[in-house]
Amino acid sequence: MFGSDNHAPAHPAILTAITSANTGRVGAYGDDAWSLRAQHALQTIFETNDLDVLFVGTGGAANGLALSLLCPPWGAILALGDAHILADEGGGPEHFTSGARIIAVGAAASRLTGEHLQQAAARYPRANVHSPQPRVVTVTNLSENGLIYTPREILDLSAVCREHDWKLHMDGARFANAVVTSGASPADLTWRSGVDAVSFGLTKNGAVCAEALIVFGKARNDAAAYLRKRAGHLFSKQRFMAAQFVAMLENGLWLELAQHANAMAQSLAPVLEAAGCTSMYPVEGNEVFARIPKRQAEILKKADIGFYPWPPSGDGVFRFVTCWQTTTEDIAAVKSALSC
Repeated sequence: MFGSDNHAPAHPAILTAITSANTGRVGAYGDDAWSLRAQHALQTIFETNDLDVLFVGTGGAANGLALSLLCPPWGAILALGDAHILADEGGGPEHFTSGARIIAVGAAASRLTGEHLQQAAARYPRANVHSPQPRVVTVTNLSENGLIYTPREILDLSAVCREHDWKLHMDGARFANAVVTSGASPADLTWRSGVDAVSFGLTKNGAVCAEALIVFGKARNDAAAYLRKRAGHLFSKQRFMAAQFVAMLENGLWLELAQHANAMAQSLAPVLEAAGCTSMYPVEGNEVFARIPKRQAEILKKADIGFYPWPPSGDGVFRFVTCWQTTTEDIAAVKSALSC
């Protein structure tokens, strides 16, 4: 029930869009009207034409391609210690980059800060042939702990990146949830704050295999298209991916669904707290992290209410993820189970 937003089915509007795209013969590999509409929709929400859009099938591919574009094989990538690319990509970023090293910084912190990056710059001096050479910083928004990076915080990171000639990448698997909570525009959360590339995800928000790598401004590079092809993520029938972006973005559905998921998380947190559970972080998106006493955890498991252990935050901490399909009845089921 709350194990992951990946557990939810596709939103009906997504299936309708895929069916609508399933007519006639059109060009392959992105040479179709759906792909053009999707690219225009992304230009609109990011308020710029100075971007490249590369549709891919998974968030892991978007992250790997972004990092391979921004970081040479001999370079290093700086990430928070529990970053998804470090802990949950199965070595994918190293594979895509042909060996770039990922270095954890900001130990025990909930977000990366400019101070963390300056400490890394001092630890790994530039042009020291014996030292890893940082070339990219990556952040996740929402973060792995369900927290947002505000435009101000991103600007602080990008200022350090510019000082050291590093690139800044954002993993946006739950970017819609961050946009809704922050109240900031997609542009302010990315390129206006110095982000060079974002892995823009819709799959967790109700789509089916609909992800994109978006590269901004001076980071744009012809190599991106070839890297995607080499990675096997240039889909011949791209229209079915693009149609999902059209359905999500043109009428604001992506934000509507994220707003609902966020609201359900806000409703769930006090239910857990009232039952003696301890919230670990503020609820800023569609995730609730809570330390659950053993008895309550067993009760929830017996009630078949799914949730996910989260060891990075300590023993007995679990993650609950809401989604577009979460209902008030789901929240009530948790309350009823814990009231026993």
